[in-house]
Amino acid sequence: LVQFLDNIYPANAGRDASWGWNLSSDPCDARWKGVDCRGTSSVRKIVLDEINLTGILDASSLCVTRSLAVLSLNDNNVFGNLPEEISNCSRLTHLYLSGNNFTGNLPKSLSRLNNLKRIDISNNRFSGALPDLSRISGLLSFLAENNQLSGEIPDFDFSNLAKFNVSYNNFSGPVPNVDGHFGPSSFLGNPELCGQPLSI
Repeated sequence: LVQFLDNIYPANAGRDASWGWNLSSDPCDARWKGVDCRGTSSVRKIVLDEINLTGILDASSLCVTRSLAVLSLNDNNVFGNLPEEISNCSRLTHLYLSGNNFTGNLPKSLSRLNNLKRIDISNNRFSGALPDLSRISGLLSFLAENNQLSGEIPDFDFSNLAKFNVSYNNFSGPVPNVDGHFGPSSFLGNPELCGQPLSI
């Protein structure tokens, strides 16, 4: 975890001793900033929103924490790719990366995170095709608006989704059959998309 933060934290920001996140303390016992534990030994959540993080997401070091269920880095300045090693966080249920500067393709390994319930990658610069996330049967929300994603939209289990938004990307082809669960606002801003619920 210390290596993970060293790759994502600006050297000139005032990180004082109250943060924890050092090799001389335990993340649960010392209550590291943004870290929530189950009991006294298992890191369950890391929530570091809106604190001017910058750098890359080092999934190799992060996912050594096998019990991690929630990762939230919203509204920072994290850049680079989302690495394939994110699939090593096998118990992840919530992945919130909105409002950063991520680029490149989403890793195909994302579809192996079978426990995911909510994904928010909106307001980044992700590009390329979406991996086949329809394999994640329990997915409840997928938010990816305001990126540069392209290709066709895969067939999600729209009957199970409570939130879905891929507006303002570069998707093309027919909109999958959403069976009335989502309206045009979930698909706007993709000039090459066609079919219902869009009017073209």
